[in-house]
Amino acid sequence: MSLSDDRQAVWGGSGTGDAAARPSDGPGPATRSLAGARVLVVGLGRFGGGVGVTRWLAGQGARVTVTDQADADSLAQSVATISDLHVDHHLGGHESVDLTAIDLAVINPAIDKRHSVFFSEIRRRGVPWTTEINLFCERCPAWVIGVTGSYGKSTTSAMLATALQATFSQAGRTTRVFLGGNIGGSLLADLGGMSADDVVVLEMSNAQLEDLPRIGWAPPLAVITNVFPHHLDRYDGPPGYFEAKLNIVRDPARQSRVIVGRLHPMMADMLADEIPEREGRIRRVHQPERPFELSIPGGHNQSNAACALEVCLTLGHDETIVRSALSSFPGLPHRLQHVRTVGGVDYFNDSKATAPPATVSAAASFDQPVVVIVGGQDKGMSFNACAETLVRTCRAVVCTGESGPAFAEAVRACAGASHDAAGPHDAGTSRDVEVKEADSLEAAVTCAASRAQPGDVVLFAPGAPSFDAYANFTQRGDHFVRLVTAMPG
Repeated sequence: MSLSDDRQAVWGGSGTGDAAARPSDGPGPATRSLAGARVLVVGLGRFGGGVGVTRWLAGQGARVTVTDQADADSLAQSVATISDLHVDHHLGGHESVDLTAIDLAVINPAIDKRHSVFFSEIRRRGVPWTTEINLFCERCPAWVIGVTGSYGKSTTSAMLATALQATFSQAGRTTRVFLGGNIGGSLLADLGGMSADDVVVLEMSNAQLEDLPRIGWAPPLAVITNVFPHHLDRYDGPPGYFEAKLNIVRDPARQSRVIVGRLHPMMADMLADEIPEREGRIRRVHQPERPFELSIPGGHNQSNAACALEVCLTLGHDETIVRSALSSFPGLPHRLQHVRTVGGVDYFNDSKATAPPATVSAAASFDQPVVVIVGGQDKGMSFNACAETLVRTCRAVVCTGESGPAFAEAVRACAGASHDAAGPHDAGTSRDVEVKEADSLEAAVTCAASRAQPGDVVLFAPGAPSFDAYANFTQRGDHFVRLVTAMPG
């Protein structure tokens, strides 16, 4: 039985899922050859978000110019990765002259199109524009499973890809599983080697999903790990963010299916309006009675694994094989990554925790006492709810970065209020959490190490973006890993 036969058995019909995976039977205007086309990539990105599409466009024979608001020094790492290409660089600001003779603009998802003056100029001039994810989805011959969510979507995507590949291998299949999208690494370069018998697990952020309706496409199988208000600096409020997420289920043929985890009540109502329950296109994620044996800690990772399993069961795969594959899943860098054990203390890097709820999940992942390092870019977020968890779960909280003082104030206030409410008989409990401030990550690691005891965990879960001192969360996490690796013992 072929992979397509399996999908028809699961979803019913005669290949409608495959048809939904591709927008048309032939190349429309958006999928014609780009050879010789003059293409402007708007946003190379400190994180290299424009590198993959730049390399692919050059490989297609396009005449490529890259423009970015940041200067060459700030973008040095990204620029170095395309130094072998014949590509023009216009860095340190966008210039309208770049729009006078181009055939296509490719917009980096990091650009907030609502507030970008340059994007407004692109639209005013009627310049055709697209995004990397749309370029890929228009051309992808493989069957796509789209994964989105507020938290855990990268880990869930990687778990799912691991489990699917294991089940195919166990069955003696030659089906290949590709993993890409928001998780990093453009899949455009892999298009030439993909076939209809392959599977793509495509992680899709809210920013990547914003423009999906422009190509009249949605994945035949979507996964929504969870959705709660997030990235609200990009939208007028939660409804705008939720609307972007819902694009993953806006299949024009209304034949796609979706696996759904926990949702904010407003998002749940909006999904119900988009896909009525009577259509039978929604399958809910259920937490199995038997926990997963995972090498990565945390209840949120149990939820991620449950989501991956639900997808595999929906596709008819064997639960035993899936569980075995997930048990050996090593986790992703910067997401509760175990770095080292020093003097009986386990050090974990969760630099990807860029918002307070992620810090809450990370801190609640351990049974042993925790010394947590928090703080990063100050975006005016409230740390009160996060502070309540840290007071309950942590031996000490070390605050650093721009938001360090605000974090420290929130934890001290919460600890004081909890201690007053508890009364004298509770002295010595976690309500006596020690709060320290450090002026650098180096100082924060030293401080945390001095307060941790054998059997404790030192957890780096900033709860804030990295841009006060680092180009991205990866660079920040790598710094933490280097500091811990260099510790004696």
